[in-house]
Amino acid sequence: MLQKTMTHEEVIKRAHHLGKIAEAGLVEADASGGYGNDFKEAMHEAGFHRILRPKRYGGYGLGHRTMLEAVRTVAQYSVSAGWLTLFMPAHECWVAMLQPKGREEIFGADKFVADILYPIGQVTYVEGGLRLSGRWQWGSGIEMCEWIGLGAIIDLPGELFGITGGPQPCLATIKVAEGNIIRDWKAFGLNGSGSHSIEVKDVFVPWRRVCPLAAVKKNAVPIGGEFDPEEAVYRTPFGPAFTIGFAAIALGGIQRMQRELRERLHKRQRVVLGMKEWESPVAQRNLGEVTTWVETAEALYECELQQIEAWTKEGRTSATEPELARDAAWRCSIGKIAAQVGFRTMEMLGGAAAYRGDLVEVFARDLFMMSIHFGQAYDDHMMFYGRAQYGLSAHPLV
Repeated sequence: MLQKTMTHEEVIKRAHHLGKIAEAGLVEADASGGYGNDFKEAMHEAGFHRILRPKRYGGYGLGHRTMLEAVRTVAQYSVSAGWLTLFMPAHECWVAMLQPKGREEIFGADKFVADILYPIGQVTYVEGGLRLSGRWQWGSGIEMCEWIGLGAIIDLPGELFGITGGPQPCLATIKVAEGNIIRDWKAFGLNGSGSHSIEVKDVFVPWRRVCPLAAVKKNAVPIGGEFDPEEAVYRTPFGPAFTIGFAAIALGGIQRMQRELRERLHKRQRVVLGMKEWESPVAQRNLGEVTTWVETAEALYECELQQIEAWTKEGRTSATEPELARDAAWRCSIGKIAAQVGFRTMEMLGGAAAYRGDLVEVFARDLFMMSIHFGQAYDDHMMFYGRAQYGLSAHPLV
C-alpha cells in the first residue's frame, strides 16, 4: 500500500540516505552508463516521484521547495543521481496534465516515468489514437522506467482535448518495454544518468496518453478537468517549475565541491613551498573566490525558488515572457557558475583530483555536461533576457 503522507523533514532525511547509496555507486555508475537496480529500488522506496503527484492518485501533494531540496541534497553526493532524483517527480508533472483515464492508468501503476521531448517521432492515425515510430536519444533514467513520453508533432482532434486542435508538439506515452533500449550513452559527463536511446516501431498510443505540450506550457491546466486546483502542480507555470530543477542539481554539486576544496586544501602539503596548502595566500584567495561563486549561485537559486512559490501561492499557471526570460537567465547563470566551480576546483587541487573516478573529477565532468544541456544554453538565454527588457519577443526555450 502506498504511503499517503510525507513531511518535508522526512523527505530530506530520505534524500541523505539515497545520496549515500548514490555516492557509494558513483564510480561504477559513471563507468557503466547508469545506476543499477539497488539505486532504482532505493529511489522508488524513498517515494520522491510522488512528491508533486496529486493526492487523489497516491501522491503527497507537497510543494516545489520540498522536491527541489531533495534534489539538491542528493546532488551533493552525486550529480547524476541528483539528475535522476529530479526527473522522476518532474516527469510526473506532465502525466498530471493528461486526460483523467491516462492519469489513472499511469499513476495507478506507480512506476517511474521518463520522457524525451524532441518532437521527431513519426505518426499514423488510427481509430482511438495513433501509431508511433522513431528513434530518440537522451532518455535519462530510461532503464529504470515503466513508461516513457516521446516527442512528436501530432495533429490533435481538438474536440477530444477541449483545446485548439491541429498539428502541435506532444508527448505520446508508451510502455518502455514496447520499444527497444539502445545502450549508447557514453558521454563526457552525467554517465550515471543512464540517458540511453530508444527505438520504437509502430506502437499504438491511445489518445488518453497523449500530452499536448504547447497547451500545457502555455497554461498548466489538465486535459478533461477532474483535478484539485489547490495542488501545487496545477498552480505554477509548467516550464519554470520543471527547469528550476537544473539549478537545484547544479547548486548541490557545487556546494559539495566547495566543501571538498576546503577540506583537501587543509590536508594538502606543498613540499616545494614548505607549508600546508591552506597557509598559502594564493590558496586562501582562490578558496574565497570559489566560495563567493557558490554563494552567488545560492542567492540566484533562492530568488528563482521564491518566484516559483509566489506563482504557486497566487495560482498563476502561466507567466509573461519577461518573467520567463528572467527565470531562465537566473537558471543558466547558476549552470555556468557550476561548470566554473567544477573545473576550478580540480585545477586548484592538481593531479590528485584528476584521476578518473575521483569524486572531484566526476563532479567536474557532470557539472559541465549539465551546463551545456539545451535548456541551459547561457548565451541564448542572456540574449532572450536582453530582448525582453526592450519589449521584444523572447524565445520558446525560456
